[in-house]
Amino acid sequence: MEKSSFFNSVKGDRKYSAEDWAAYFGSIIGNGVFPEPSTGLQVEKYSGMRIRIQPGKAWINGYFYTATASFVLSLNTASGSQDRIDRVVLRWDRVNREIKAAVKAGIPAATPAGADLQRDADIYELCLAEVYVAAGVTK
Repeated sequence: MEKSSFFNSVKGDRKYSAEDWAAYFGSIIGNGVFPEPSTGLQVEKYSGMRIRIQPGKAWINGYFYTATASFVLSLNTASGSQDRIDRVVLRWDRVNREIKAAVKAGIPAATPAGADLQRDADIYELCLAEVYVAAGVTK
């Protein structure tokens, strides 16, 4: 089967969807965070069990994401006895039609590891940072 894109519509004979555009952009722009500014989507400690994500831009599967101002996310309360590693991700969600930042809490363990990234037909996650959460910490 052959397909060509993107020609002007004549009397409604050409209809293109967001998926068509994403497939196009995804073929020329890889997944990741834009390098400019160098602090784009940088994850920083903030206060207590919260982190701050700096403004920035990213592409995931041909879809564009932008954060125009810094924003704060919360980490879960630390385990009283074991450390864990949380991952801060940028999550492309096909079903909800959005890209959002989220914290994926790791599992407390003697030898902690970051939570697995989900990458399937409906969800694709990029890891922005790993946060080591020591047992018993409050910040």
